[in-house]
Amino acid sequence: MRLPLRHPPPARDAPLRRCRHLEHLAEAARGVPLGPAAHHLMAGGGRGRHGNALQWHLGLDAYDARPVPDWEGRIELKLISVWQRADGVLSCDRVKICDVAVDPWRKLGNVLFVFADRLTRVVLGHRFYRLAGPSRERLAQAWAADPHFDRPALMLESREGKRGMAPAYYLAARWLEAEGLLPRGPVGVGYRFDANWWRSIRADHRGRDPLVTLARAEQGELTACPRCRGQLRTDLERVFELGWAPAFHTMPLGEACGLRGHVVVDPRRLPEPATASDAELFAGVEARVPADKLWRLADRVPEPEDHEH
Repeated sequence: MRLPLRHPPPARDAPLRRCRHLEHLAEAARGVPLGPAAHHLMAGGGRGRHGNALQWHLGLDAYDARPVPDWEGRIELKLISVWQRADGVLSCDRVKICDVAVDPWRKLGNVLFVFADRLTRVVLGHRFYRLAGPSRERLAQAWAADPHFDRPALMLESREGKRGMAPAYYLAARWLEAEGLLPRGPVGVGYRFDANWWRSIRADHRGRDPLVTLARAEQGELTACPRCRGQLRTDLERVFELGWAPAFHTMPLGEACGLRGHVVVDPRRLPEPATASDAELFAGVEARVPADKLWRLADRVPEPEDHEH
């Protein structure tokens, strides 16, 4: 159910808030697989676990419920899951900004949008955004828009949760594309995503996400499983044509492999990592990182003496 916005838009541009340290971290985040941190640190799962993993990689607490921007109270961090459409252009779902009690305009004043592939959960890139100029004026039109018929870019929607109705602010996916935050032309990284297949395979395995395996053969129907001594039966021709294909795990079946569905992907579509090694990227995508081998991006990026605030 959509509701009228509760917080009026600001009359002035948001002041520019930047941090050189965060800029370095954002550049270094390309190619970071978020799955290992989400698995080991957020054992309870949940929809926001990969966003929590991103915060942890950037040096923050994984869990932060404060009603202020995430980075030093100055810059909001938003993880955007993206996938390729048939034409190669990236697409995404709408983005939750905050709960109804929090001012969404303050959250959107200065934002670091980080884009991660929906299938592999690997960071593809980032964009900094400031609520200013024509962009602020366009988004402010949501205040006077009809929440049902005008398709506002910023909306307040109430969903049924564990504790009853939970109103929250959301940004429309089309706003991200219209503002040029998502790449407009075909991109060379990322994968197609089949939401119907994803929901079906999770339902068949008690809500667990399927395991991702990188193709280790170029033709035929079988590729080796990196987690056990079994193999995965899949359509390798489709893997290299579309980037991925569902897979069936043959016997023998490792303990972890028996609890999950499976998908095989083309490793050539992964981004070149800025900080991680190829081996670390591949292990992270394939859920082969034990807890004692978990590494953190913030430990690899030196903090500059001057943050240039």
